[in-house]
Amino acid sequence: MSFSANVITLGNPDFGVIRIVPEETAKAFQKYLAMGSNLTGVSLDDIQLAVTELPADSNTVTLAWLLEHGMKLFDAVVWMTAGRPSSHPLAADPGMKVEDIPSLHDIARSVFYCYFMLVVQARYPVSSKNSDKPKIPNFLKTIMGLDAEQHEYVEKICSFEPQKFDPAWARYVSFEGFGREALSRFGLGVAGYRMFGPFALYSPKPGLSAEQMAAFEFAKKVATSEPTWDLHPLTRHPTVLTKRGNLNKNLNNLIMECFTDSQIKEMVKAKVIYKVPEREPNHRNYTQWSREDDVSGSSKIFSH
Repeated sequence: MSFSANVITLGNPDFGVIRIVPEETAKAFQKYLAMGSNLTGVSLDDIQLAVTELPADSNTVTLAWLLEHGMKLFDAVVWMTAGRPSSHPLAADPGMKVEDIPSLHDIARSVFYCYFMLVVQARYPVSSKNSDKPKIPNFLKTIMGLDAEQHEYVEKICSFEPQKFDPAWARYVSFEGFGREALSRFGLGVAGYRMFGPFALYSPKPGLSAEQMAAFEFAKKVATSEPTWDLHPLTRHPTVLTKRGNLNKNLNNLIMECFTDSQIKEMVKAKVIYKVPEREPNHRNYTQWSREDDVSGSSKIFSH
């Protein structure tokens, strides 16, 4: 007896599984990734739009008008940069008291406070919501008389965390009209250069190898050159890392190799460096550093 095989009807099964197209997915994610990877950028939803009274025409209102009517400086800049959007209109706040609005002089001192911190420490002071508070230089407290808590200056000009407000603006500030005391203090040093300091002030101990002396000479050239935005941490050129590695950690090791223990202790006592260095075994780029300064560039901080 013979049997014929039954024909199986396959149909079109739906497994409920979607396979992505990698190339198209990358294109769809590109703008989101670019935005997500940036530390700066302020949402219009994060700024305060309240003013004591509405202007006759918000399209022609000035920055000074906004400040005089209670809007905070950074908030006002964000709103004006966005083109005074109708989606986020100014709002009159009848509860806002004119006497509580900082004067333009107070605002000026507050923005200088932030600017000084950016240039000297490469970071903003923080608001009261942030527990990671940078140490405030004595210059601001004793010479400039800005001795209130740091959050008071931040919160006079910003209603959001200032880190979202791109600090690169500091690069384009001109020193024209700055007070003599401030200019003198800036001349004592800016962010990114402290670990280079010993190489300008101290002679190397005897017996260094040719490689160590080459690295010493490089560090000394940078230390004795006019500071640049290419090396400042706020705007450091990405090629610095590829050419020389992590500068501070390599300089930390180089200090240990180039100077005696007594020299290093003196550096710490004189606050040339923060503390006695500890070995950073993963940062040995300095062993191959050449003498020439190929990282400073020409964007001098004090030449504009």
